[in-house]
Amino acid sequence: MKKAVNLRLEERIIVLLNGLSEEFHTTKTEIVERAIEHFSNESRKKQNRLMDFAGKLSGKEAESMLEAIRKDKNSKDFSLDL
Repeated sequence: MKKAVNLRLEERIIVLLNGLSEEFHTTKTEIVERAIEHFSNESRKKQNRLMDFAGKLSGKEAESMLEAIRKDKNSKDFSLDL
């Protein structure tokens, strides 16, 4: 069941959304739903890359890496590379 949602979007995003809707002969809802699913999937892929190291590091190496992440995470601005 679909529910109504109110969003505030930049004018340029609305123009893109309208253009995509016309170009692909689909609804704006479909475009937004697929974009959110894509964003979610891509975010999970990035998180899963860290898991490639699971079991390959010694306990000391893993602790060292986690400590470096903890120290570093608050010292940098966060940005999404899309």
